[in-house]
Amino acid sequence: MKAIRYFAISLAIFGSMPLFAQVWVPTGTETRRPSALQFDAGVNSYRGDYYGYISPNITYNHGNNFGYSFSLPVNTLLVDRDPLAEGAKTGKIRDIDYNSRNDYSRVLNYVSYGTYNQQVPGKVTYSFYTGKMIDGYIGHGTIVNKYQSSSRFDSYNPGVMADLNTDYGGVQYFSNSVATFDVNAARVYIKPFAIYNKIRSLFSSSNEGITYLMNIRGNVLDDSGRLSVEEEAGFDKTKPGSKQKEIRPINKDSRMEIAENDPWYNRLTLGFTNAWDRSAPMQISYNSNGSPVTEKNLDNPKTSETSKVSIEGFDAEYRLLNLPYLELTPYMDVNKIKGLSNSQGTHYGAALRLGTKDLNIIIKPEIRHMTANYAPMYFDSFYEIERFQSFPVGAPMRTKFDTLKTQPEGNIKGYYHTVYINFFHLGFEFAMEDYGGKNNKRIFAASYIPLGSSFLLSFYYTKKGYESGGQAFQIDENAQGAAEISKSFGPVVIRIQNYRRYFLNSPEKTFQSTDELRFLISGGISF
Repeated sequence: MKAIRYFAISLAIFGSMPLFAQVWVPTGTETRRPSALQFDAGVNSYRGDYYGYISPNITYNHGNNFGYSFSLPVNTLLVDRDPLAEGAKTGKIRDIDYNSRNDYSRVLNYVSYGTYNQQVPGKVTYSFYTGKMIDGYIGHGTIVNKYQSSSRFDSYNPGVMADLNTDYGGVQYFSNSVATFDVNAARVYIKPFAIYNKIRSLFSSSNEGITYLMNIRGNVLDDSGRLSVEEEAGFDKTKPGSKQKEIRPINKDSRMEIAENDPWYNRLTLGFTNAWDRSAPMQISYNSNGSPVTEKNLDNPKTSETSKVSIEGFDAEYRLLNLPYLELTPYMDVNKIKGLSNSQGTHYGAALRLGTKDLNIIIKPEIRHMTANYAPMYFDSFYEIERFQSFPVGAPMRTKFDTLKTQPEGNIKGYYHTVYINFFHLGFEFAMEDYGGKNNKRIFAASYIPLGSSFLLSFYYTKKGYESGGQAFQIDENAQGAAEISKSFGPVVIRIQNYRRYFLNSPEKTFQSTDELRFLISGGISF
């Protein structure tokens, strides 16, 4: 049970409804929950105190593309243990949950249309997602990657991801909060060879050439290698009757396109990304005792100076191999942080897939060359904290941008390698980052494991700013994570959850990570 303490564990849906992951399913491309009216009720433990917890939920899907989910989570005090909170009494709603404007957006789980980063040859595709964000990203993820917009207990921000894709180019958009839009990113990409070939065909006098151009593209599987949406929903014309839509994790680093329908001129992609924090903290305001001043109704440290921080980057990729059992896409990203002298980094990587849609391994090595005052994946899982306090955490607070400004001149080399394993419905992900030196390592591990028809294990764990490999899984202030385990018992489900996130501890002059452990019972009806 010790491992449960550091992860979130949760049960999925009950009765005849299929299981679904809540903890680690990539944002924006996640499989939507089945339509249902349900509730969670039970007890949780947070910083030594005990609370009653209840959360009614409604989820509804309009067809295969559009869906939404809303909840109303409420924690009410049951037992207040030392140190006693001022004004605390039994039945009082936990202060940090609804004491700011952003907190009321906790009712939104998601509103979603389409599948983010899905490109279908011959069609215009688009998607929109707003809600709880676990894996926000843009492009190859060298500027915005694995962004978690709700990594704090005392602040909830439903993020935004949207895109538009065509055969000749497209655009992606990201924001950390639909309420404040503090952190934003936009990427525009084109496929120059495809554009040239289209223009050339328009001036061709050969009808045969135009017909060829219109028919060289075929069907495509989505990011996870699943069947088409119509086939999964049971509309396969070759098979009578209907079948239930499969639920499997979606991978963002493999297109899994059919090899014979992938012409060479459609494989080159050139992109430009601009990401920015429109009001990044530069200096923190402190009280006379050295503790940060807290903004009223915002749960944030008060800043005496803010500024816009922007990162720009160019990227290029070419799908070198695209065979039924082998896919290889080399890429290169060149990024720079505006406002910092000579702050730039170059990322050389490739996505290699071996295997079929149901059984495959994806290896994504990435080598990084950069200046000392450049930060790869500037907007990442920890940025909601790093806006005010760099990792590794410590007092006094020092903003991420301010830390980079004071870095000595020099060059750094390192890597960020990722491995995905997909075995039918089971999915595993592991990533490691290292630049040598002190506190320059990062680790990420995640898994999605349905066992049988009523049991599910799903978790993620990440840590940043540690020195040696032996510290990777030591749970401290630089680690966060969540996990989920589920087992249904007829019409009800017993749920145990434990999320490790951050909160602002002003007296201690720092952000701190802690655990919230829940014991819940779930029930409801599907429709």
